[in-house]
Amino acid sequence: MSSVFSFQAVSDGIVMNFRDGSTFGSIKKAVTLHASEASGFFTGVNLYLNLSGLELAYEQLEELMKIVRNYKKVNKIYFTARKIKEEKKVNINKSKAVIINRTLRSGQQIKNQNSVVIVGDVNPGAEVIAGGDIIVFGRLRGVVHAGAGGNQSSQVAALKLDPTQLRIASSIARSPDDSNDSSEMLPERAFMNEESIMVEKI
Repeated sequence: MSSVFSFQAVSDGIVMNFRDGSTFGSIKKAVTLHASEASGFFTGVNLYLNLSGLELAYEQLEELMKIVRNYKKVNKIYFTARKIKEEKKVNINKSKAVIINRTLRSGQQIKNQNSVVIVGDVNPGAEVIAGGDIIVFGRLRGVVHAGAGGNQSSQVAALKLDPTQLRIASSIARSPDDSNDSSEMLPERAFMNEESIMVEKI
């Protein structure tokens, strides 16, 4: 396991650095084992999973979302990456997604004609507009509009999905007034089902 990742202390948490060239299988096995044996290791700290130098498909990142949920006592979990290889989808522009490695604060806006990946939170008052998917490796509490050009196959995914307003193509949804304010990460995705926006756990 030590050959797959190492730990580095930073001012606001711990960075899990993965060895360049590591396969997804070895990463999945190592993180699963560590999370099961040391689930309380990161109690009260921020955990950064540094995937720099690796290429992972969206479905593989979804699997990692599920695994890191086993670090139940961590404060916040973030992903950092230089490259993300996306699975190609029908009617979606094949250009690479733009990756934003920071938290979006109130008043900030990101617009891109393709997909957008946010490595951080989207705070209330922030806005993300994308022609493709919107993926947030953090808490989504702002305004997001995926499939802004009318693409109903676009989706929105986040480690904590609690948007002020969520749009996919021309459909609009918002979080209920009694939405869960728990700090627990519950990865979910929103997608179109016929003419309605549906939400499911990842």
